[in-house]
This record gives sequence, structure tokens and C-alpha cells, in this order.
Amino acid sequence: MPKRLVHDHWLFFTATMLALAGLFMVGSASTHVALDSTQNPSTYLLKHLLNLALGFAGLIAAMKFDYRRLADGRLLLCLLAVCGVLLILVLAMPASGGAHRWLHLGVLRFQPSELAKLVAVVFMAYILAKKDGLVNDPWAVPVPGAVVIGTLAFLIVIEPDLGSAVMLVAVSCVMVFAAGINWRYVGLGGGVLTSFFTLAVILEPYRLRRFFAFLNPTGDVQGLNFQLQQSFIALGNGGLVGTGFGLGQQKAHYLPASHTDFIFSVIGEEFGLIGTVVMLLAFLVIFWRGIRTAMRVQDRFGFFLALGITHLIVLQALVNMCVCLGLLPTKGLPLPLISYGGSSLLISMTAMGLLLNVSQHSN
Repeated sequence: MPKRLVHDHWLFFTATMLALAGLFMVGSASTHVALDSTQNPSTYLLKHLLNLALGFAGLIAAMKFDYRRLADGRLLLCLLAVCGVLLILVLAMPASGGAHRWLHLGVLRFQPSELAKLVAVVFMAYILAKKDGLVNDPWAVPVPGAVVIGTLAFLIVIEPDLGSAVMLVAVSCVMVFAAGINWRYVGLGGGVLTSFFTLAVILEPYRLRRFFAFLNPTGDVQGLNFQLQQSFIALGNGGLVGTGFGLGQQKAHYLPASHTDFIFSVIGEEFGLIGTVVMLLAFLVIFWRGIRTAMRVQDRFGFFLALGITHLIVLQALVNMCVCLGLLPTKGLPLPLISYGGSSLLISMTAMGLLLNVSQHSN
């Protein structure tokens, strides 16, 4: 009798609780923004509820889909082609906030860079598993990987969206490092990536100004550091236990992007240090169970897929939190599973579904 497959209950419970917590926090953080734009305080809450329903549908579908089918080179080639076309098409879309990041499909908007991050993880899992043991052969893994990942990252950078590009490259590097790449390639790759990153910052004046503002967080508090200062005030107002759900003040036209990139600051204000620690611990649980899944799964593709997805979710969460705390320059990255944003939520939930899928085979 075949063994019944059972997913990791810790992973499922933690992802579900984070997504539901995000629903409540988006409802709280977006009230004033919604009143300004639509005169209805529940506008963003209702949109996020719809996005969450789609996200859960993506999670369930990914859990039911046999992840090993993604190791088919033809299917992966189609996914990469779709990503490339979408990332090119988005450049022709009207700019929003000075960037071409969203593909407009009638009333719907989709951010191809979110899909690209997940597809990049699948691609790296495929090539590392297929060329297992050949990670130090330049023509087996480093060169093909650099070409594909570099192309996706370049298309994202010119939107412009440096934060998502850095995240895509960082997760790919973690996967290659786990495969056992030689330290000389680590040094060479690190030097090349540092050069490209430095060039990307220098060539865009606003990035350079943002970097210098990060180095001096107490300067220009009414200009480039205004958002960061409001984040500090929100976190400081929260104290140990917070002001209470819905009672935060900084979301009322003080803290920009309070329901998206800086929702962690709203959590800190309304639930205090305890709330932010609980949030951090939840993502650490995902890291723990994700790494456990990777270490226990029997096939190499499943190992690298679980490893990549785990780092994709957890690294982005840590970067978002560090930005809100002033430990990193502003990146424009949402808090996975929590922030308002249909593309991010759908892809994050689908990625968690794939991780849960792999966990069914990690015996």
C-alpha cells in the first residue's frame, strides 16, 4: 500500500497565520490612504482579501502539483521565456512612481519581477541538480547560470528595481554556494557583483543620494530620510506592547508606504517589541522547517528547490525589517505574506505551496 503523503504542518500553520495577520494589518495600515483615494476606508482591505483568496488558491494548487515536473527542461524553458517576455513588455507600460514595474491587464496589475524571482529559483534548482557535482565546471553551471540569472536581473534593474534584482541574485548565490562552489569562484563572483552593484548605484543619482542618506540617518529628516524617521517614531511609539490594534498614529499621513514596504513599522507601533519579535520568530520557523525539508528530501532537485524558496521568503523578510530599522538602505521590497500587493502575495503563497509540496517527500 503506497504511503500517504503528509505536508509539514508547522510550515502550513505558520504561513497561514502570517497571511491572515497580514490581512488584518493591511486593513489597519491602509485606512487613511484608502479614505484619501476612494473615500472608503476598506478599499485596500477588500482588495487584499481578494488577493489573499487568490494566494491560497495558488498555495493549494502548488501543493497538489508534483514539484518534480518542474525539473522538465521544456517546461522550464517556457517559464523562462514567459518571464523574459513579461519583463520586456512591462517596460512599455505607463510609469508609476517613476518606474515601469507593473503590467496592466485591464483592472488588474501584475509585477513580473515577482514571478521572475520564483522562476530563477526553479531554474537554479534544475541546473544544479542536473549538473550535480559539476558546479565548479565553468561551462556546466557558472556560465549558464550567470547568463540566465544575469539577464533576468538586468531586465529588472532597468525598470528600475534594484532591490528585486539584488534579491534574485542573492538567492541564486546561496544555492550555488550550497552546491559546493569553489572559493575562487566565490571571490571572483563577489567582485563582479560588487562592481555591477556599485555601477548601478552611481549611474542613478537617486540611488546615490539614498545611499548617502542611509550613511547619515539623522540628516535631511524632512527630505530623503523622512520615511525612515517616521518609521523610527512608529517603532518608538510602540514600546514593549504597542498602542493597540488600529490605534497607531504614524499611518495617518506621516509614514509613507505604511501598508506596503513599511508595514513592519506599523506592526511595531501597534503591537510593540513583542509583536515584532513574534513576527521575526514566525519567519525563523519558516527558515527552520524549510531547511529541514531541504535536508530530508531524497532528490537533489527537491533539495535545491526547498533551499531556494526558503531563502527567497526569509531573506526578503529580513531585508524588509532591516530597512524599517535603518540597518539597510531603502529597497522598496514588501514584507512577504504580509504587505499589501497582489503580485507579491500570490507568488509568495505559491512559493510556500511548492515548499509544502517538497515537504511531503522529506521523509
